[in-house]
Amino acid sequence: MEILIVVAVFTLGGAAWGWWRGTQNINNPPDKYDFPGGMTRREHLSLLSKKHRRRRIPLTIGAGLASGTAAFVALLAFAVFKR
Repeated sequence: MEILIVVAVFTLGGAAWGWWRGTQNINNPPDKYDFPGGMTRREHLSLLSKKHRRRRIPLTIGAGLASGTAAFVALLAFAVFKR
């Protein structure tokens, strides 16, 4: 039971980090001054915002899975090498 709690906590922490990282560039995207010709600045910022919003969900899921897996592997390694 304790193993599940530790893995769940790490998974939630990783998912929270992934959500934060995915949300970081929505309001202030790094390429906001590089808008192409034939497009207004508002259209370009809208497209960037949509792109970063779509990117947020896979980042959240990926970070949650990666941190949960890393926690399980760390606990497994600790159990094996503790003896």
